[in-house]
Amino acid sequence: MEDIFTRSPVEWIDGVIPSFCTAAESIYDRRPATVDIYTGIAYGHLLFGETAAEPLYERLAQMAIRAGEAGRILDVGCGAGRITYDCAPVLSDTDFVCVDLSKEMCRRAWRILVSGGELALEGWEHRGRAGVVFRGARHLDNVRVARADVLDLPLAARSFDVVTAALVLCRVEDPMRALGEMVRVLRPGGRLILATPFAFNDAELWRRFWPGSELRRVLRGYGLEIEEWEDGVRYEEMIDGNGNGHLYRVTVCGCRLGD
Repeated sequence: MEDIFTRSPVEWIDGVIPSFCTAAESIYDRRPATVDIYTGIAYGHLLFGETAAEPLYERLAQMAIRAGEAGRILDVGCGAGRITYDCAPVLSDTDFVCVDLSKEMCRRAWRILVSGGELALEGWEHRGRAGVVFRGARHLDNVRVARADVLDLPLAARSFDVVTAALVLCRVEDPMRALGEMVRVLRPGGRLILATPFAFNDAELWRRFWPGSELRRVLRGYGLEIEEWEDGVRYEEMIDGNGNGHLYRVTVCGCRLGD
């Protein structure tokens, strides 16, 4: 895979993951167990036979596979790498770049997508599930993982055919700037696949992105033509071994950037 970054890393995480930001550590970095928990949520269908999060991940993977054949896909806020996990083996001629602000999430995505091997998820022991081991890690040679801030992506303009962002806008300080960066790196005619809103903490942000008519207005303002739209997609984060969880209903949309 050719080098697609526009500047040199400020450091290398474990010698294999380039880091392009010096931002303060996220909650995932301060609380290591949180990375295990979100890995379990993302891969619950493999680990526990739980399908709580599957309606969202299956929808996003279907959209990305349709849009990304023989191109280049950027997964922003990749977390444990679930979207790429589903798509990269199918799109073997497509290059994937996964970025996240969290150093520990980048490590987890790299372990699951690139380096392979078993992975003990000890964080679940405090949630009623002891001895959880992830055994589905892959060795994907069409995937790169990097630590980067969506507000300042180290990527050239018009360099990706598809950008995916699942439940990211609610987690960044400036979601409008984040959207602008996603659009900047899209090629004309490229697709943005977005799942939002999730849980904005700021009332002003809710007013800007919800209801759906407001999100549509924002997307069109960036030159995006809405091709697919589905409200109320279920996304559930299981929180323990007793079946408890947090249920969200999000909007999933696929947009095409004008030529």
